Amino acid sequence: MVSDRAFTARNIAVLREAQGALNVAFGAILSAYVGVSLSHMESQPFDHHTLARFFLGVAGFILCLCVGNSVILRGEVRLGILFLVLGAAAAYIGLREARHLGFETSVLRILSTCWIVALLGSNAVLTAINYLHHRDRT
Repeated sequence: MVSDRAFTARNIAVLREAQGALNVAFGAILSAYVGVSLSHMESQPFDHHTLARFFLGVAGFILCLCVGNSVILRGEVRLGILFLVLGAAAAYIGLREARHLGFETSVLRILSTCWIVALLGSNAVLTAINYLHHRDRT
């Protein structure tokens, strides 16, 4: 029988790999949406500083979301929640700037929500699997 530590370590490794693929997929969707939105605004003048703040907000959201998720997987939930809150603040800044640029912010909100739910939901599934495995052994 597999030890609890080996079982948990193997599950976390698989989950991190899957979440990396999830991050790439959502990042590609986000990039495609932003590209299409910018191409529709090509003939209209827009503020480059606002666009830069939008990209900084998106980058802060992605960075804080990924770091927060990794920290939660290490078991440091409070620090992970802090990063998720910082990510939410960065997302808010990005959404505010996106609104000024003329993006459909509802699409960005839905995409962000799905991304967060998928990452945290997969963490919850991993926790449940590890709990059930450990519970059956005792």
